Parts: sequence; C-alpha cells; structure tokens
Amino acid sequence: MPERQLKKSVRWHRTIQFKIILSVALTTMAVNGFFTYIHLDIQEKHLDATIVKNASLLSETIKTSIQFDMLKNLKENAYHIMRSIGRQEGIEKVRIYGSDGTILFSSLERERGTMVDKKAEACYACHAEKAPLEHLTISSRNRIFSSGKGYRVLGMINPLYNEPNCFSAACHAHPQSQKVLGVIDITMSLAPVDAEMQSLRRQVILFNILSIASISTIAVLALMFVVGNPIRQLVVGTKRVGNGDLTHVIPIDSDDEMGYLARSFNNMTESLRKANDEIREWIRTLEQKVEDRTKELKDTQFQLMHSEKLAALGKIAATVAHEINNPLTGVFTYVKLMERKIEEGNSAPPDVEKFREYLSTMRREVQRTSAIVQNLLDFTRPKELVRKVVNLNSLVDESLDIVRNKLALADIEVKKTMKPLPDIPADPSQMKQVFINIIINACEAMVPESGGTLTIRSWHDRIQNRVMFAFADNGPGIPPEDMPHLFEPFYTTKEKGTGLGLAVVYGIITRHDGTIDVKSSPGEGTEMLITLPAG
Repeated sequence: MPERQLKKSVRWHRTIQFKIILSVALTTMAVNGFFTYIHLDIQEKHLDATIVKNASLLSETIKTSIQFDMLKNLKENAYHIMRSIGRQEGIEKVRIYGSDGTILFSSLERERGTMVDKKAEACYACHAEKAPLEHLTISSRNRIFSSGKGYRVLGMINPLYNEPNCFSAACHAHPQSQKVLGVIDITMSLAPVDAEMQSLRRQVILFNILSIASISTIAVLALMFVVGNPIRQLVVGTKRVGNGDLTHVIPIDSDDEMGYLARSFNNMTESLRKANDEIREWIRTLEQKVEDRTKELKDTQFQLMHSEKLAALGKIAATVAHEINNPLTGVFTYVKLMERKIEEGNSAPPDVEKFREYLSTMRREVQRTSAIVQNLLDFTRPKELVRKVVNLNSLVDESLDIVRNKLALADIEVKKTMKPLPDIPADPSQMKQVFINIIINACEAMVPESGGTLTIRSWHDRIQNRVMFAFADNGPGIPPEDMPHLFEPFYTTKEKGTGLGLAVVYGIITRHDGTIDVKSSPGEGTEMLITLPAG
C-alpha cells in the first residue's frame, strides 16, 4: 500500500505518532506550568519581602534621622528631612500621625492637620485590640493595597515610642505614661516591582512556549524516524501480505522492539509463503487425484446407469408381460372354448348367449390391455405440454362429470368447497387426466368400505401466489411402509392395478412446476394436496 493511501486510511489525529506527541506536549505543559507557577509565586514573595525589608530600613532611617531634631523640638528640621525623602522616586508620601490620629505631617500638604480613621488599614494593626499595641513585628507593620491607578502600593508604619531620653528631655512635652507618641507612615509604589514581575511572567511563559515547542519538535522528529517510519513500514507490509504478496520484506534492521517485530513479521511471512507453496502443491496433486477419481467414477457411473437401464428395462418388460399376459390368457381361453363349441357343431341358442358373454369379457380384457399399453406410453414418452389459460375449477367439474357414473355406482358422495381461482396457463387435457386419476384412486380406495365421501377443496394462496387443490377420502388410508413408494412406476397394492397412474400424475404435475403431497394414516383416510404456480 503506498504511503499516501496509508495516510488516507488512518486519520492523522488517530495515529500513534500524534497521540504520543500530544501526550508529551500536554505533560510538558502541565509540568512546566506547575513549576512555573511555584517559581513565580516564590519570586513574587521574595521581591515583596525584599521591598518590605527595604521599606522597614527606610522607615528606621527616617525615624533615626529625625530623632535628634524631635528631642530638640526642631520639628521643621525633621519635617524638612521627611519632605526631602518623600520627593524620592518610588515614594508616594511620608506621614506622621499623632496618638489621637491627627496627621501632624504629610509630604502631601493637603493632608496636614486632618484626622485618619483608626479603623483604616494603616491604623488597624495597632488598634485591632481593645488597647493599642505597644510593639509590632515587621509583618504586622506593612500592608500592600491598590493605589486605584493600576498598580500596588506598600505601606509601612513605624511607631514612635516614648523612650526615656524623650520623656526626660528638657522639653518634657510628653508624660512618661504615654507609651506611643505617634506613627511614621511611609507608602511606596510597587509599580516597578509589578512591572518586573510582569516582565518575568512574560519571559517565563515565552520560555515555556519555546520549551514545549522544542520538546515537541524533538519528539516529532524522534518519533518520525524512530517510531513513525517503522510503524508505517509495518502497516504497509501487513497490508501487502494481507493482499497476497508473500514476497514482501519489511526493511527494518534495528536492535529495538521495532526491529524484533519486523524480523518476526518477515519470518512469519516466509513461513506463510512456504506453507502457501505447499498448499498449492497439495491442491495441484489433489486436483489431479480428483480428476483421475472423477474419470473412474464417471466410467463406473456409466456402467451402473447402463446396468440400471437394463434392469429397469427388464423390470418393465416383465411387468408389462405379466400385466398383458393375464388378459390375453383369458381371451385365449374364451377363444378356445368358442372354437371347441363350434367344432362340435351342436350350437344351440343358449350357447350363443354364452358366446356373447365370452365376447364381452374378451372386449374388456382387450381394453384393459390397451389401457396398460397407453399408460406405459404416457409414462415412457410424456406428451409435450400444450398450455392454455384455463380455470382449474372448471377442469375439476368436467373431470367429475366424466366419472360421475362410477362414483354413483360406488355410492360415493362428493363434497366441494371451491373458492374462486385465477386463470393460469396449463395443459387442460393433461390436468383433467390428473384429476380423473386421483378421483378414481380415491373411489377405488373407498369401494371395499361400501361407499364413502370424497371432499374436494381449492383456494388461492396469495402470499406465495399459488393455487391449491386438496382431494380427501375417508377410506382405510395408506400403510406407512407403502408411503415412500406411491409414485414409483409399477408399484401398486391393488389387485388389478398397473402401478402407473400416480407415476403419470406425478410427472404431469412436475412438468407444470407444481408439487403433490400425500397425507395418510391407517384408518383415517387419505388426502392428496396439489400445488401449482398461479402465474
């Protein structure tokens, strides 16, 4: 099978190669995606921790830088330092809250003197409890929130505690009982950090895409040469072997499973080729033996047929001789009697009456002989069918008219159930002969019982498009041992029968492409069923 036909027969998305590549790509995406997510999360947390640490250091630096000025009550100097720091790049604002929430200083002048909400995020770390906390960890002092301008902001608070050098200073502005004097609040923009993280995400995603593409490309090339081509060659080889080409060899010679499979397949093909050659040789030898045996059988069959013909001819000759000899013997006897009476010369009127009886008996016997010869001729040389379109119900009625006297003398009642039948092509004279023979057989079967009933039915089987006739008598029935021989020539159970009547009937029905079946049981009568095609 050419490779392009193989590609047409197996869709690309159903090939093993595609499934392996898809599995590798999906696995690579899943693994890379998982570790990329972990890596980016660690990086982001690391950067945030670094920024928080730097913000804490900056907050401590500011606190240390203004501590001297605050002790000397040089607030403007401290505010100048914080204002200068607030102008640095990346710092949003620097504020100092009083203990009551008043903004004592802000790098944004409009906020100075305003109040902050103690429930706000900047104050929540200290005022979450019933009493303000006096000491906070670094993690509790920072917060990250949205600036509302598309980037994040880091807020860092640093409490200003009332230390001894503060409440013992000359200004003694704050009593010793006040633990926290205020809070330094620094907010720093995380836009550079977010931009760096976004750039890092893009780089990692691009790296993953390139990694997946590279791995998939390598997998494609590896599968094409290591798996794809050998599989295609194996499939092509199996197709060619399946189509009868047992000389095809798969050109794969490697030490892996594919090579082992190819060598096994080639060995199997070679074994099949040898077995096929042996089978062909056996077939040729067998054909020769069959031909010789057939010739012998034909010769034997010819001899058997010749012997059967001779045996059948002998049987027919013996039967005909026996059947004709009986009436001829009677005729010969009566002729001798008549000759002797005439030679005696004393014929009287009573003798004339006897002569007439003799002549009548001789006429019947001669007619019987003629009937035997005619039946023999009908059996051995059946007449050609002269088909005409006829109605078989009418032929049954005509046949009953012919044998009406015989039925009356035998005291036989005829019951008919004749349903309308379509006209069919048939030989009317031969079909009448069939009906007459069957009626006479039924009549003769019922005569020893002193009368009986002959039931005749006809109907049209529309499903099979056939006409059906049933002739049933209530005679003694037919013994089971006689049933297989009913239609055999010269087989009869009647004392004066010829054994040719039903054989002639069977031949006529067969030549009309019909069938005749007999149903009979001892003591239950006999039914003959005739089936003929309706068209």
